[in-house]
Amino acid sequence: MLLIHICCADCFARTLAGLRGEFGGTLEARGFFYNPNIHPLLEFRRRMKSVRVFLERDPVPVIFDETYGLEMFCANVHPGYSPPGRCRTCYDLRLGATAAKAVELGCTSFTSTLITSKHQDHALIRAADEAAAAEHGVEFMYRDLREAEADARLLTGLYRQQYCGCVFSEAERFGSTNKHLYRGGAQRIK
Repeated sequence: MLLIHICCADCFARTLAGLRGEFGGTLEARGFFYNPNIHPLLEFRRRMKSVRVFLERDPVPVIFDETYGLEMFCANVHPGYSPPGRCRTCYDLRLGATAAKAVELGCTSFTSTLITSKHQDHALIRAADEAAAAEHGVEFMYRDLREAEADARLLTGLYRQQYCGCVFSEAERFGSTNKHLYRGGAQRIK
């Protein structure tokens, strides 16, 4: 049994598609949604809801950790909040928890939907996964699934995020844009 760490519905669908393409009907998998990095709270809830809606279309057993982890995440990434330090810490948190959950559930291996992303640092992901695998005594399965495509019908109408998830990546993604800025002619009161 393979335990798949889930960051979002889109990446989960792509991971399942890629692994099913390789293993076909022999893929035995379940998911684990654990993301203390995702902020703000409404973003966290949108992603979790999107995974739940996806599961109505493609039922796979999934365990959800619904804990909103702002304080724990920030405590762990400070003072290394700049990449790659915060990303390494984030991967360590999520993938360490996934490896521990895999052992708890009796799974033989684990992986993460992060391996589908063209924006994530795959070398850091592999290093975090391999460290978690060694620490917990469970196999890590890496596949480069950046080119995997999911059935578009499964994803129709589902929320799709526009940044990694943490508050720092949100600021990096939108900081240089004018998105949602108001430049009206209101007078300033002195």
